[in-house]
Formats: sequence, C-alpha cells, structure tokens
Amino acid sequence: MGRVAVLKIGSGDFAQGFEVSLELREDGGSSVGEIEGRLGANTEIEGLYFLWQQSFRNLTTITRYDGWEIEESLPTNRATREIAVDCRQRMRQVETNLNQWLQASGEVGWQKIRERLSKELASQPDTLRLGIKAKEPMLWKLPWHTWDLLASYPNVGVSYSPIEYESWEIPPQQTPRDRVRLLAIFGDHQHLDLEADRQAIANLPQTESVFCHQPQGRELITQLRNPQGWDIFFFAGHSQTVEQRGRISLSTRESIETEQLKHAFREAMQKGLKIAIFNSCEGLGLAQQLADLHVPVIIVMQEIVPDVVAQSFLKEFLREYAAGQTLYTAVRRAQERLEEFTDLPGATWLPMIYQNPAQVPPTWKDLRPMSRPNYRIRLDWKDLQNILVRSLLATGLIMTLRFLGGLQPLELWAFDLFIRLQPDSGIDERLLIVKVTEQDIQAQGRYPLSDRVILQTLEKLQAHKPRVIGLDIYRDLPVEPGHRELSVHIPKNSRLVTTCEVSKPESNTDNKFGVAPPPTSPPTNVGFTDLVVESDGIIRRSLLHIDPGNSRCQSSFAFSTELARRYLDFEGIKPQATSEGNLQLGSTVFQPLENHTGFYHNIDPRGHQVLLNYRSAQKVAREVTLAAVLNNDLPPQWVKDRIILIGVTAPSIGDRFFTPFSKEVDKKMSGIVIHAQMVSQMLSVAQEERPLLRFWPQDWDAIWIWIWSLIGGLCIGKFDSVLYRRVVAVTASFILVSLCFGFFLSGLCIPMIPSVFALAITYVITTRLKRNLGGKS
Repeated sequence: MGRVAVLKIGSGDFAQGFEVSLELREDGGSSVGEIEGRLGANTEIEGLYFLWQQSFRNLTTITRYDGWEIEESLPTNRATREIAVDCRQRMRQVETNLNQWLQASGEVGWQKIRERLSKELASQPDTLRLGIKAKEPMLWKLPWHTWDLLASYPNVGVSYSPIEYESWEIPPQQTPRDRVRLLAIFGDHQHLDLEADRQAIANLPQTESVFCHQPQGRELITQLRNPQGWDIFFFAGHSQTVEQRGRISLSTRESIETEQLKHAFREAMQKGLKIAIFNSCEGLGLAQQLADLHVPVIIVMQEIVPDVVAQSFLKEFLREYAAGQTLYTAVRRAQERLEEFTDLPGATWLPMIYQNPAQVPPTWKDLRPMSRPNYRIRLDWKDLQNILVRSLLATGLIMTLRFLGGLQPLELWAFDLFIRLQPDSGIDERLLIVKVTEQDIQAQGRYPLSDRVILQTLEKLQAHKPRVIGLDIYRDLPVEPGHRELSVHIPKNSRLVTTCEVSKPESNTDNKFGVAPPPTSPPTNVGFTDLVVESDGIIRRSLLHIDPGNSRCQSSFAFSTELARRYLDFEGIKPQATSEGNLQLGSTVFQPLENHTGFYHNIDPRGHQVLLNYRSAQKVAREVTLAAVLNNDLPPQWVKDRIILIGVTAPSIGDRFFTPFSKEVDKKMSGIVIHAQMVSQMLSVAQEERPLLRFWPQDWDAIWIWIWSLIGGLCIGKFDSVLYRRVVAVTASFILVSLCFGFFLSGLCIPMIPSVFALAITYVITTRLKRNLGGKS
C-alpha cells in the first residue's frame, strides 16, 4: 500500500516565514502522524521567480510566432539566444534559492520535518507521493520537483492543492467498462499544431476516444453529460488565467470559463470522470476552479507553453501512464524529459498535478474496472495439427542446421557461459602446484632450468612423502649441469610421472614427430601433455587416451590421467573398462566424445575425449613457487599424500591457453593449471564429488528441441492477446534457460540454443500465418 506525505504550508508570508506541518497518510486511510514546524523567511524567491517568468514569456513569445528555425545572422536569433541565456540564469537562481531555503535551518521543527520526509522517501521510494498544500498561490508555482531531497527518488511525484481542500468521496462508476473513455476537446488552434496531441491520444491502448474540434459551448456541455460517462477529459488549445479564474478558447469566436461548466463536470464525475488534463497555457486558474468542483485529478500547465513542449509532455505522460506507471510517476518522468528543450530553461516547471492528496490517484488499470486478461483458449484439433506440423518442420530445420555445425559457435558460447555461472568449487586440497615464475627464472639466470635444479626440487618434495609427483617440464635432452644425477634419479623414483608430447605428424611420412620423454624414464611412468584446443583457441575438452602412432612420445595415457590413477590406487579405486572399452572410475563411465555428440560436429574425435568441467576460475589448487621449495619455505602438510604438479607459469615461456573464463578474467591459464583442472575432475568424478559433464543421445536432443518448438506454437494458438503471447514466450524462454542450467549443474548438457531457436521459429511462423489469415491459426 502507498503512502502520501502532505506538506501543509499555512499562515505566514515570504517576509515573515510560514507555519508548516508534515502529515503522513496511508492510501485510503486516516492520518498516521503529523509534525509541526516553521519555514523561515525568504524575501528573494518571489522576485527571482517573476524575473524568470518574464524572461521565459519573452522567449516563448519569440519561439511561438517566429518559429524555431531562424537564420543565424538575423538579429531576432541573437536576441533569442541572449534571452535564453538570461532565462537559464534566472532558472538556476530560483532553483538554488529554493533549495537553500528548504535546507535544514535553525528551525528545529523544520529540521524534524526534513528528517522524517527523508526517512519516508528512503523506505518507500516507489510508492510515496508528496502533496503541497499551500495557502499562498505563489508556493504552487515553485519547482518543488527540483528539491534536492527528491533528487534520488525519480518515481516520487508532487501535487498541489489549497489548504482548505475538502475531502470528497468519488462516486462508484455507474457503467463498468473494459476500455478507457476519453473526451478530447481541441479548441482554438490559432498558431498551434494540435495534430501531435490527437495522434498521441489515438495511439492509446484499450481506449475509446471521442474527438471534438472547436465545439460550441452547448456541444461541449452535451458531451460532458454523455450517458456512458468519461474517465478522462482532455483539452488542447488556448487558455488563460485572469484573477485566479480560468478560461478556455473553444474557437476564435467563443471562449468559456470553467464556472460555466460546473454542472456538466459534476454530472461527468457522477458517471466516473477521474482526470482532467489541460494541455494549454496558464492553467492554474482552471485547476483551482475544477478543484472547487472536486474533480479528482487535474493536470495543467502553469505558464505559457510552446507547442512542442506541450506535445512532448502529453506523449511521454500517456506512454508512461498507459504502460502501468502510477499517475504521479508518469507526470514526473514526462516532466523531467522536458529538459531536452534546452532553449526553454524552466520547461520542466510547467506541468503540475492539482489534487486533494487525501484521495488516491487512479492507475490506468483502475480506469478499466472490468478489464480482464485479453486471451481465450481457442485450440481445436485442426489448430493443434497445424502447430504440430510447424513445430516438426522447425525441429527438422534446427537439427539439420545443428548437424552441419551451424549452431556450434553459439552452443560453445552457451557452454562457456554456464561454466562461468556455475558455483566456484574452490581449491582442491588433494593437489599442490609448484610453479616456475618469472622471478624464479630470473633467480636461476636461465631457461630451460638445469637438470640439477630439477633434481633438487624433486628431492626436497620427495622428502615430504607425496603420493605422486608430476613433472610438466620436458627433459628429452640434457640441460647441464646435473644431467647424469637426474638420469639416475628418475628410474628410482616410482612416484614420479614425467611428460612427453605426442603432437601430430607434419606430413604423411614415416618420420618421427613429437617430443620424447626423459631417456631413463620407465614407459609406465610417462604421460603425454597434449591438449585439445578448439578452433577459437579455447580448451573445453580433456584428452584421456590416444594412439601415439609413430610419435617419439609412446605414452598412450595423458599426464593428468596417470596422476589421477596413481592417487586413486591409494584410495582403492581401480580403473575398469566397460564392455564397449570405455574407462570407468567408480560408478562413472567416461563416455568418449564422437564427431556428432551434443553440440560438437566436424571435430577431430581421435582418442578418448571428455568435456572438461573446470573446478575454479581462480585457483584449482594451492600454489607455491620454485624458490619456496628450494628454500624449504612450505608447510610439509601441503605435500604429504598430495599430488604435486611442477610446471612453468611464467608468461614469457608461452605455455598459456584460453579457457571459458578468459573473456571474464581477461587472461590465459597456464598449461600446468589446466592439467591440474583435469586431474581434479577425474578425482572428483571417481569419488562422486562432482558430476562428469555428458550429452544426451541425438534422438533425445531432437525430442527436447521439438517440445520447445511446440511450446512456441502454443504461445500463439492459445492466446489472442499479443501482449500475453509475448509474456508467455519470454516466460517459456526463461524457464528453458533455467532448466538447461539446472541440468548442467547436475552434469547434463542439453540443447539450449537450438531449443530457443526452435521456439522462436515456430512462434514467428505461427504469428505471421495468424496475421495473414486474419487471426485463424
């Protein structure tokens, strides 16, 4: 429920100050509290306002009769610029003076009012309304919406009313209806272009508008008394206020005071009139007189207003209001958008709401009490047949496009997005990375590192009893000093896994290719470090096994696979082979990717490849530098019973790759860290901590895509309202994405992008056919 804050500015004047109070009321309820205070004197603001008013009226007179497009060389244009500069200066003076006046002062009561109003604004920034009740009419003209207290609350609107505004019960609408009824009166339009106003009203949704152009007074009264009643009365044309009395010009021959329409307005109110809008000049007198008649809401322009300003305000106000914004919010947003008229400083001051703040302003929906969702269920067997056919055609099109690889880039993008969105699992306590950094290379004074440094590192780590050590530094050639000692150590260290690279043959020859392992390393203690890099440079797959062929690297198992296997041996988990020859760890089968698996098409499926489910974008394991190991500067418990991976992370060496996180963190990931991600995945899957990412069979994918294609057709066939169709389509798309992400977190990659496309295609085809056939599916 909303609340209104009523600032009552009672007896007093600008020379002596004013008695003020702040009353808080719940919408439709009684007062919930009142604070009294006093607002100090301000002897300057009236004069400043009148100076701005004179400058603004001069400016609007020139723009109204001389037009907006004036040659730069003409004296008139130079005069206009000078007046505009003066007007802008006067505007700033008024706004500055007003804010200084309303700042906390020595008046304790006023300070309490400011503090309480600030608290209300902060607690109800979207539902609070501010009403200014003032005895002095000059106070209504001030730009209260520029008060710094309201600057952070763009949805809080301001209304004005006299102190003695009586409460008046709005009669219930006698003829409930599902469309807004609007009476638009276009009066004397000399020097005015009212077509934009007419178009803005004509474009309103769910509205029955009646337009009267330059009616006679008798015709106007007859229209106001229409038995069907009106929700909104609108007037555009010339009007003026003389001695607090408002007059509208119906034509060049006839004008009429609102006093002459009082009985017609009262009758219109009995039949449901709730809002009166006067998009014309000097409407303050009109507002005061209609307020005496208890018209619920009156919107007027308080000064002379140029055409373009009035047109812009009406268009923006109606757009916001009909879209569901509250009346106050709609007025304020339309008001603030008038600042685009930089040649008319103070244009945002012109629109104002005149209303009894005790009454709740109607919403657009309130104007249509019988409105119901504009839809009906209208499916019959023929409709369903048509939708089924279109959904099957859309599904076939999508599956064909997908099979040819046309959707693969988008599906890879979605996969990367889900990888980034899933919760970060943090560091894996079972792993430790010994990284060779730029500082380590500088400290050693060379790269590659010598065999002696490698040997020292292995011996220091071995002393703390790790389960397995993986050395991701090639040693196919000696790097003196220390080569003989390292060659002796390698075959004796049963827990050491060294590396090689299978690579690919450079041509169809029998020549050797790849990088060999250390010469003395037992073949069972070697793993290849080859990574599967996508065409876009990103690593999304883990290669577990491959036929090395004629490579110098004859290891058929990956470096990460060898490390994980040795660790799991200690846990009693042995790798097994299924009847199809696939790897099984625990209860999980590592189903290999094939050429047409999931979103992968036209790829090189050689070897045993699985999707890589990255554990963390930040740190997959604890990391220590080479220097820390050599200097014995690491806790032994970080090494004991852990998997140790030794590799280079220095950017200058170039062993770095793009990952699904690269666009997010704007960096590549070191090869040793990617190997750690792969090891962590195998351990977590084997010990049932995290799922292995897998795909559905292709026929299941087709069924899933067809279901969402069918939903796209049903969004049209079931709903007549375009708005409801779009809402349901957007909701269905949101549910689809949410389901796909939920399945992803459980380890299942289901087709999201193809399903979205299928839903959209069926939706669009059915919409076009429905439109071409006059609404028949």
